[in-house]
Amino acid sequence: MARSWRRAGIVALPFVLAWAAVLAVFTALRDRLPDPVATHMGPGGQADGFTGLGAFLPVATTLLLLPGLIASVVAYRSRMALGGQRMLVATGYGTAAMLGYDLVALLEANAGAVRAAQVAFPLWHLAVSFAVAGAVGGAGWLLAGRDAAPADEAAEAAEAAGPRLPLGKGETAVWTRSVGSPVLVVVGAGITLLGVVLTVVTDVTAESALIAVGLISLALSRCRVTVDRRGLSVAPWFAPRPRMRIPLERITKATSREARALGLGGWGYRIQPGRSALVLRSGDALFLRLATGKEFVVTVDDAATAAALLNTLVERDRTATGT
Repeated sequence: MARSWRRAGIVALPFVLAWAAVLAVFTALRDRLPDPVATHMGPGGQADGFTGLGAFLPVATTLLLLPGLIASVVAYRSRMALGGQRMLVATGYGTAAMLGYDLVALLEANAGAVRAAQVAFPLWHLAVSFAVAGAVGGAGWLLAGRDAAPADEAAEAAEAAGPRLPLGKGETAVWTRSVGSPVLVVVGAGITLLGVVLTVVTDVTAESALIAVGLISLALSRCRVTVDRRGLSVAPWFAPRPRMRIPLERITKATSREARALGLGGWGYRIQPGRSALVLRSGDALFLRLATGKEFVVTVDDAATAAALLNTLVERDRTATGT
């Protein structure tokens, strides 16, 4: 538990520090800022987007602390050591540094302007912003420590024949489990909230896309996995369709083992060379070896029973079809 909180704290740290820096600069310059303030610059560095002075700090707080909260929740719930999350840490540190620098630089550019439309933002700030992001992201990479030693892939590949679930002649069985993803719930809710906040307080035009992405993440944050005589199917929690189905004839073997979400490429539907995966959390996972030579993975509780039933049904299907 203590290590989980430590991971979450390290990941959240740069976002909190960047927010504190923006808050300090905003407080110091408040009496010199126009209302509204320029918050977006065109290609030439001239202001072409504005936010009310009273809304600036809430927007900045949302932009900085909401991603920090999401990243820290992901780090807290992950079973992977911090060293195995170096990319998450480095990306978070770089993002926080870039946002913090840009917001502070915008405040400095607005200071003393009579009207926000007169504000200019030299484009060299962008180069400095990227440099700061790279330097701080590198510091986050080093702070996370070395990656844990990779698992012995040869040992994982040396699996025995898949398990079997005894079924009598003519007997059938159905296995089903529901699995949810706290990470996708947090991410979906956070993105939706960010879209709503931007809709209310700014003239940003991408808020509808953010809300749509957030709602899709929430809709797909819980699924039902079923194994029966037709094969494996995965459907969202709220409806039987749309669903993903892998028929028995496409499956050669099913196994189960512990898996880490980041080790499978992250949360959601992931596609990697030779593998696709539906990752809702770390933990027990069902691994299917397909007739194409590729692999499909779904994280779900009691995966061992699902694998045993699938192997029995696959064997019975081959016997019945003579393949």
